[in-house]
Amino acid sequence: MTRRYSLPAPPPAPSQTLAERLRAYLLRSWPGRVLLASLAVFALDSAGVPLPWPLPQAAALLLLLFCLLHGSRLLRFLLHRLLWRIRTKLIVSYLFIAVVPVVLLALFFLIAGLLSLTLVASYMVASQVDRTALQLRVIAHSAALSLDGAPERLPALLEQRLQPARALHPNLAYSYGRGDALLASAGDAPRRLPEWMRERKQFGGLVHERGRHEVIRAAWSDGRTFLVLDVPLDDAMAAAMEERIGIKVVPGLRLQAEVDRRGMRVRESSDDNDKGRLKLRLEQAEAQPGMTSFALADRTDWETGKSEVEPLQIRFRPMVLLRQLSPMSKDIGDVLLVRGLTVVGVTFLVMYGVALSLGLLLARSITSNIHQLSVGTERIRRGDFEHRISARSRDQLGELADSFNMMTRGIQDLLRESAEKERLEEELRIAREIQMSLLPPTARSLPGLRVAALCLPAAEVGGDYYDLLPLSDTRLAVLVADVSGKGTSAALYMAELKGLVLSLSRIHASPAKLLSEANKILCENMDSRSFVTMTYAIVDIAARTLLYARAGHNPILQLEAKSGRTRVLAPAGLGLGLDRGPRFEQILEEASVPLESGDVFLFFTDGLSEAMNASFELFGEQRLRGVLEASEQLSSEELKERILEEIRGFVGGAAQHDDMTLVILKVV
Repeated sequence: MTRRYSLPAPPPAPSQTLAERLRAYLLRSWPGRVLLASLAVFALDSAGVPLPWPLPQAAALLLLLFCLLHGSRLLRFLLHRLLWRIRTKLIVSYLFIAVVPVVLLALFFLIAGLLSLTLVASYMVASQVDRTALQLRVIAHSAALSLDGAPERLPALLEQRLQPARALHPNLAYSYGRGDALLASAGDAPRRLPEWMRERKQFGGLVHERGRHEVIRAAWSDGRTFLVLDVPLDDAMAAAMEERIGIKVVPGLRLQAEVDRRGMRVRESSDDNDKGRLKLRLEQAEAQPGMTSFALADRTDWETGKSEVEPLQIRFRPMVLLRQLSPMSKDIGDVLLVRGLTVVGVTFLVMYGVALSLGLLLARSITSNIHQLSVGTERIRRGDFEHRISARSRDQLGELADSFNMMTRGIQDLLRESAEKERLEEELRIAREIQMSLLPPTARSLPGLRVAALCLPAAEVGGDYYDLLPLSDTRLAVLVADVSGKGTSAALYMAELKGLVLSLSRIHASPAKLLSEANKILCENMDSRSFVTMTYAIVDIAARTLLYARAGHNPILQLEAKSGRTRVLAPAGLGLGLDRGPRFEQILEEASVPLESGDVFLFFTDGLSEAMNASFELFGEQRLRGVLEASEQLSSEELKERILEEIRGFVGGAAQHDDMTLVILKVV
C-alpha cells in the first residue's frame, strides 16, 4: 500500500455566513441579547409606547456604550470588507490622487473666480455710488455759486440749475438756505446742515438717516448759504446702475442680523410697511437669475458725521459682468470668453476623461492579474494544482502569471516524482524486509560453539549475505558472500545465491565442490558484469575441525587462544561468475584448521575493512585484527558490539558507503 504526497490541508473555512454570524451573536451571546433588548426598548419608546422611567434612559445609555465600544471595530470591519480587494484600493487611491485634487482645484479656482468677480462687482458699485456723489457735488457747487437774485425767482432759477441732477434721478430732493433760514426745498432733503458739516465746505457720498432709505447726498456751503442734493438709492437708481454696469443693486433698509436658537433671522429697524417692502425686494432679487452678493460702500451718518461700511446687496450674472469688463465689443468678447473658454473646458474634460479611463483600465489590468494570482494561490492552498492563470498582458504581471503556471506544473511534477519515489522506497522497504527474512532469524549455535552475526546494508537493500546452515547435530555450515554492486540487482542475486546454497549444501560435503557447482550455475544465469565473492566453511564440533574454501572473498581472521595473536586464513580462490571454464576449479583451494577452546573466527565482508572516515582513510584489516586481539575475553556478542563501536568511532559522521556483514565463531 503506497501513500501519495499532498500539501497540508488548509484550515477549514468558516461555514457560517455574515447573516448567520450576526444572528448567532444577537441571540446566543449576552452582549447581543442586551443590544437587541435595548433596540426593542428604544423602538417602543420612539413609537410612543409608555414605558417605566428607567428603561428608555437605560436603553439609550446602553446603545451609546455599545457604539463607543464597538463603533471602531465595526468601522474597521467595513473598511476591511470594502477595501479587501486590491482593485478597490487602487481605484480609491486613484480617485484620491487624480480626481479629488482636480475637483478641489476646480472648486478653488471657481471660488476664487467668484470672489474676484464679487470684489470687482463691489468695486464697480462703490465706484458708481462715488461717481454719482461726485456729479451731485459738482452740480451743487456750480448751482450754489450761480444762485443770485430775488427770493421769488429763486425756486425757478434753482430748478433750472438742477436740471443735470434730475437727469441722474427724477426724484431729486434738494434744500437751499441761508443761515438757519430755508429759502427753497423739494422732497425729503434735510432743512439744515449738521454741526460737523459747518466746518466743511462740501460733501458727497452715501448717507444714512434713521427711519429713511439710503440716499446719495451732496452738500455745499460757504458759511452763509448751503445747498443739499439727495438722490434716493431706490429701484430707479438701481435700474440705471444695472444698465450702466450690468449689476443689480437691491435697495432696502439697513439690516442688522442676530442669531437666535432656531437659526439666522433678520431684524429690520423700520416700520412694518418698510419690512414688507424689504421682504418683497429680497424675494424678487432671489428670483432673478445670477449671483447674490454684497458690495461694500462707505456710508456717513448724517447726524454724527461718522463713516462706516455699508453692505449693499447686489445680484449679477458672471458672463454679463465679464462682458462689461471686456475692452472689446460684445461679439468679440463672447467669442473669446464664452466660446474660447468652452473649447478649452471641453478639451480639458475630454483629455481628463481619457486619462481617467486609461488610469481605470490600467488599474483594472493590474488588479485583474493580481486577483487571478490571489485566486490561484487559494486554489493551490486547497490542493488544486490543475488550476492555471490566463495571462493576457505581456508585462511583469504577465510574466509573474506565467511563472505561477510554471510553478504549479513544477509542483505537480514534484508531487508525481515524490509519489513515485515513495512508492519505490516502499517497495525497497518491503524488499529489505524480505531480504532480512532470508537471513537466519537468530544466531544458531552448536554445543561448544558460540555464534554472533550481523548484516547492515548501506542502502535499503544490499548485496551482502551470510547464512548458518545446520548440517547435522555436530556440523554447521557457515557462509559469508558479497555480490558486486549494491541495490536491487545485488539483492536479487543474493536471493538466488541463498536458494542455490541451500540446495547444494545438502549434496556436497566439501566446500570446494559446493563453490565449483555454484560457479557453474551462476555463470549460466548471472550478468557478465556481476560476480559474487564468497567464503564457505563447515564447522565439525565432533572432529574439532573447520573445513573452508574461499571464492575471492575477504580472508577469515582467526584469533588463537594459545598465542593471543590473529592469523589470516586466505586460501586461493576466484569470484563466482567470473570464469565459465576449468580455471575456477584450478585456482580454488580448500583448507582445514583445527579448533581449540577459546579460538575466535571472524568472517566479514569488505564493508568492515574498507569503512572510511571523513578523511577518506580506511579502517583496514590491521585495525580489525587489533580489535580481535584486544577482546580475547569477550563473548561473541560482546565482540560483535565492540567491533561495531570501534568502526563507528573511526568513521565518525561519515556516511556508510558499503554493506557491512560479519559472522563470529567462538569455540568454547
